[in-house]
Amino acid sequence: MATQPKSKHIPRATIQRLATYVQVLENFARDDVEVISSNPLAEACGVNGSQVRKDLAYFGEFGIRGVGYHVTSLIAAITSAL
Repeated sequence: MATQPKSKHIPRATIQRLATYVQVLENFARDDVEVISSNPLAEACGVNGSQVRKDLAYFGEFGIRGVGYHVTSLIAAITSAL
C-alpha cells in the first residue's frame, strides 16, 4: 500500500532526512528494536523530535502517541513514500 503525501510540495530537506531516517531505523531493526519514539530516532539522526514528527506528518500518521513507532512498519512506509 503506497502512502500518498498529504501535501503536493514536500521540501527537499525533508526528503533527504527521510532517507537518513530509513538508514537509522534499519540499524535499530538490526539491533532488534521493535518500537522507537521520535526523540531517540531524532537524536540518532541529528535533528529534534518535533522535526521527525513534522517530516512524517507529510505522509500521514505513524506511530502511537506515548508509545512510538513500530520500526519495521515505519521503514516500509518511508521507503514506499520515497
